[in-house]
Amino acid sequence: MKANDIVYYSYDDMLTFLSWEGAEMMNESYIISFDCGTSAVKATLVNFQGEICSVSTESYPLLNPKAGWAEQNPEDYWDAVSITTKKAIQQLGVQKEQVKGIVFGTQWKGIIPLDEDDNVLYHNIIWLDGRAKEQAEKLNRKLNTDVMHQQEYWPRLMWVKENLPDIYEKTDQFLEVNSYLKFKATGVKAVDLTNNLVYAKKESLQTYYNKILEAADLNIDKFPPLVLPTEKVGELTNEAAKQLGLLEGTPVFGGCGDIPAVAIGAGCSSMGSNHIYLGSSGWFCTLTKDRKNKDGELYQSFDKDNELTIYAIQSAGLTFDWGIKQFYKMEKEKYGDDIYHFITKDIEDVTPGSENLIATPWIHGELSPLSKNAKAVFLNITNQHDRRHFMAAIMEGICYMLRWKIEHYINETGHTIDSIRVVGGGASSDIWMQMMANILKIPVHVPENPRHAGSIGTAYCALIGLGVCQNFDESTERIQIEKVFHFNAAYENRYDKLFHVFKKIYPSLEDIYDTLNDSEDKNA
Repeated sequence: MKANDIVYYSYDDMLTFLSWEGAEMMNESYIISFDCGTSAVKATLVNFQGEICSVSTESYPLLNPKAGWAEQNPEDYWDAVSITTKKAIQQLGVQKEQVKGIVFGTQWKGIIPLDEDDNVLYHNIIWLDGRAKEQAEKLNRKLNTDVMHQQEYWPRLMWVKENLPDIYEKTDQFLEVNSYLKFKATGVKAVDLTNNLVYAKKESLQTYYNKILEAADLNIDKFPPLVLPTEKVGELTNEAAKQLGLLEGTPVFGGCGDIPAVAIGAGCSSMGSNHIYLGSSGWFCTLTKDRKNKDGELYQSFDKDNELTIYAIQSAGLTFDWGIKQFYKMEKEKYGDDIYHFITKDIEDVTPGSENLIATPWIHGELSPLSKNAKAVFLNITNQHDRRHFMAAIMEGICYMLRWKIEHYINETGHTIDSIRVVGGGASSDIWMQMMANILKIPVHVPENPRHAGSIGTAYCALIGLGVCQNFDESTERIQIEKVFHFNAAYENRYDKLFHVFKKIYPSLEDIYDTLNDSEDKNA
């Protein structure tokens, strides 16, 4: 038979093939991995090879009862989990018996108070909330430090105690998003190691937490015990199984926060590995042995021995999505999720540097060395700019922020970075990744399924728990690079100039920001 010969199959041959393919799928086993972020939950069926097989997403609202406050209704998380589970299973056409494990990867530092009858007493006060400025200042004075800020976990707990004393007293257990979802699934209250800010495996870290809890005057008995990300926490209850459309008794594992999940899914589980994430928020992150107060802006435990040092951006995708609503509202209504492809095509002729238009992606404020009072601006608008330039400038502004974060890392540690892995929804845009390579001046590596890195990383917690995968080193070996974007030196001088101007914006406007926005903190 020649290479170009047409091969004809009989009807019986096709039936045999389809029956074989169907049987193979029916014999497949899956993990259902949940990526519960700030704006939506994504349920993903992942097979035992770590491959994405089915995805379903359901959004929920962000509540802002006052300026600077950010809350969500915990029931919205579980409702979204129930909806997406059923959809993901139906899409693939698998049986519930094929789901061998359940695991959650979630946003961090939530505060969900439950009474002794397991009633939710207040909305989740999420990581983005900035109401606790006074408490942060008080805690800094007591600890003789400056690391606490108004969005940090412990000052927000102090705010609850001081401003909602009845709720604090009635609270039997404070959960966060991951422990809340595990509780809804199993009836067991437990906080995984990566989301735990009360209990730690490291003695030095436990001593640090104890010191904070004592200074904040918080009762340690109000917090659930610690479990490991790969540890089986419990099994799906009868009620939860009915709500999810799964089998009662399906194992539920400890899971992790979204930052560790993304690190695993990016293939960055080894010491010294670095990645960038572009989702609702954004960050540059590196895996280290210990926390060092002079290094980094935020920290999160990765496993019993290692820590993640994080340089965060509050509102990467949130600012980008704001831009879509303002400049592409009609197209968004018309194209739905395809709006991202539409925008990519629309801005492809915009000159790098957006004709000297600069955007700051600070729509929800920023962490130190900036502040919650910092807000988004467009600088240097002319009559030559249209909506394409505004969107491109937002994307470049996010890249400038990440370059600034990496500069801090290099200056603090003395380490250099020769290349970087990038994941998250933003990594699906080739034009954005080329901007990133040009602005950072290093190659950008994008793994397979960058949009689902968090789901993949979370799934490996269950795969290791089931014994299918040995450890996170093995997961790193499985994750392959799909695209590489190289630095184009032709734009170096232009981007260097704009980056240096970008860094001057906050210091130049700091007094103005404080004048305009300090009232937000006072009202809080």
